[in-house]
Parts: sequence; C-alpha cells; structure tokens
Amino acid sequence: MKLKQQPGKNISVGGVDLPGQLIGLGLIDEFYIVVHPVIAGEGRRLFDHSGLQERLKLKLVDSKTFNSGAVAMHYVKQ
Repeated sequence: MKLKQQPGKNISVGGVDLPGQLIGLGLIDEFYIVVHPVIAGEGRRLFDHSGLQERLKLKLVDSKTFNSGAVAMHYVKQ
C-alpha cells in the first residue's frame, strides 16, 4: 500500500499468483489483459485465487488487436 501511494509511474505485475493476491487486497486500479489465440485445454485461470468476496466491475477503456491475433485490453474499476 505504501508503494502505491508514492509518486511515479505504474507498477506492473504479471502471472497468476501475485496479481490474484493484489486483486484480493484491493490494490489494483487498472487491468491490462492480453489474450493470445491459443487454446491450452487446462491450467490455472487468471482470477481463480483472487479472494474476491464480490464481483469486481470493470470498464473497458481501450483495446488493440495485433497481427498475431492477440488482443490487448485495458480496463479500469468502475
């Protein structure tokens, strides 16, 4: 929480475990999610262990589609 209050640029994290913990603590203001057009069939999902007690409503503010077919989406909390 102290780091978030300091001046400076955005703090970015990736993966599954750390973002889920930060979401559960209410420390995420914006989400940048990139979806790649590959179906893996199994594995962990991004928000499985976020610890949210209620739904988190997000608003899409930007998106970009790449030549590879990947789509980057930028969401903010409502």
